[in-house]
Amino acid sequence: MGIAGYAGSILYVDLTSGDIKKEPLDVEMVRTYIGGAGINNKLAYDLIPPDVEPLSPRNTIIIGTGPFNGTIIPGCSQVMIIYKSPLNNSFPHSNGGGCFSQYLKSSGYDHLVITGCSDRPVYLKVHDEDVAICDAGDLWGKDVFETTDELRRRHEPCSVIPIGQAGENLVSISVTQIDKGGTVGSGGLCAVMGSKKLKAIVAVRGTKGITIADPKRLQRLVDEVLVRIRSYHLRDEMMRGGAMTMTSGWVPEGVLMRASSVFLPYPPDIKELQAQIYELHKQSRKKIACVTCPMSDKDRLDVAEHGIVTYDTAVFAVGAIMTASPALGHCAQGSPSERYVAALRFFDMVNRYGIDRVYSFEGLFDFAVTLYEDGVITKADTNGLELNREYDTLLKLTEAVALRKGFGDILADGVVGAARRIGRQAQKYVQNVIKGQFVIFDPRVSRLGPMQFEMMVYPGRALGVAAAMGAPSYSPGWPMKELLKQAERCGVPQEAKGRIFGGDSFNVGRLSKHGEDFFNLFNMFGQCHRLYISRFYSFKMLAELYSAVTGIETTPSDLKQASERVWNLWKLLNCKAGFDRKDDEPPEVWFKPLKGVDKEYHLKDYFGTSILTKQDVGQLLDDYYDERGWDRKTSLPTTKKLEELGLSVDV
Repeated sequence: MGIAGYAGSILYVDLTSGDIKKEPLDVEMVRTYIGGAGINNKLAYDLIPPDVEPLSPRNTIIIGTGPFNGTIIPGCSQVMIIYKSPLNNSFPHSNGGGCFSQYLKSSGYDHLVITGCSDRPVYLKVHDEDVAICDAGDLWGKDVFETTDELRRRHEPCSVIPIGQAGENLVSISVTQIDKGGTVGSGGLCAVMGSKKLKAIVAVRGTKGITIADPKRLQRLVDEVLVRIRSYHLRDEMMRGGAMTMTSGWVPEGVLMRASSVFLPYPPDIKELQAQIYELHKQSRKKIACVTCPMSDKDRLDVAEHGIVTYDTAVFAVGAIMTASPALGHCAQGSPSERYVAALRFFDMVNRYGIDRVYSFEGLFDFAVTLYEDGVITKADTNGLELNREYDTLLKLTEAVALRKGFGDILADGVVGAARRIGRQAQKYVQNVIKGQFVIFDPRVSRLGPMQFEMMVYPGRALGVAAAMGAPSYSPGWPMKELLKQAERCGVPQEAKGRIFGGDSFNVGRLSKHGEDFFNLFNMFGQCHRLYISRFYSFKMLAELYSAVTGIETTPSDLKQASERVWNLWKLLNCKAGFDRKDDEPPEVWFKPLKGVDKEYHLKDYFGTSILTKQDVGQLLDDYYDERGWDRKTSLPTTKKLEELGLSVDV
């Protein structure tokens, strides 16, 4: 194709017929959608019918890399995947790290499109021109880590996207790990792979590589980024503690049981307990980094005396290990060492089976136990299993869901599907759920900042990180001066600042739009957007890097429009699947006080100065749609906005 930074081809594989073909990557598509999530969205819009059954052969898995993948840019490891979700019939984007994006491009392919369904278990191997659909009969039944180990033995050096038993059994809350470290697929990607009898996708390191338009310019820019990264005050500690470093020393007020909306404040000695757990973690941790990552946030955790070797990104593990959360039963009892080991056993179990713990299973466990405690279901419904908040029950239910055994078969389709199958009063217990996934940042506790607002409007699923990149709002309390500084870095235009910022506050709906635009560029480039990487980039730097890699001179305003174009196309894809404003509405439970031991927690604005009503949040949604140029009543992009972005698609 001749554009630097790109491998130049799209690979198509039909698992039904066995047909494999390669087509050149269209130059105009590159100029319009850039790559990664951008070209993924265009391919999905063209190739996947919006009403397709997610587990049918007509569903398509589209895997995309971006122009930064395969370069020396720090953190350029992300691969993007889009498909029709069996969890909620949306089109979510999943992304993960590891080496897959680099290895796929090294064989000459920017995107991989998988259709059809095999009549037997298979895995797909991609190595230069040697693309093969291989027998996986001996791998079927193996877990995520076992599958990865065996395929590495056969094809190293390679990168592996496997599925575990949950994917094989078409569990809608299934997830996997790329190369045992990069979690990907929340929304049921693995169930889609399982429906196609696709046990794994293996990208073997190829021989083709990519070209860089201006290597000296790229090296100068990368050196500039690396200077900032190496001087980051938390970097040395992250080398020792990984992602848990980002939460050590900061303790929120308590833990929320997501389904029952019970709030449990942390014990008085929580900071001391946290410090002890953190030291245990550093002792058992061996750092893992995705390709070109200078932060090593992923973990291999070895506790030899207990026979544990597992892998996890521990940032979400902290609360579960440390707190008195009934959702993890025994994990919250005993010495710090006993809590840590118990939590790791659970994490290892869900990771090996391939179950989405963060957005689905822990809330689902609370949901099931609450139904049992309130008498909505009994042992007659659970196949004789007594549901309580003990550790053994947690492990039993994990296995039952992964294997679709007994009551686990009902829970395997997520909380909305489970409530529908149970009937009776179960649907009344579906709270703190948006687009079929549990809210993990309840704004009654953490306040309604861009991250919490984003859970409502993110297309396809309840993910909160996109808008948070437009302001440092992962935690509350940042001063307005810092918010304005970060807004500048993340591309908020001067003309928009008057609509967003005023006095000592800001409009979270309007700011979220611009945070999404920044976040989306990372998904288009194949760049990691985790806080401890994305913080070193700006719109200006991303434009410079793209220009150096590709030779296409690009300005920040060019990127801003390209990101908007890609986000609007993704929104349209989900609208055609039936999603509209009603799916962006906040859960009713947000407007009921959350009762702690000695206080109530109300939904408040980011600075905690005002209690927000349903009407207030509705107005913020109106403001968000207005900032995006979308219809306030339906949330659909308007014809005017689509024409402005050069999108000639049907509304």
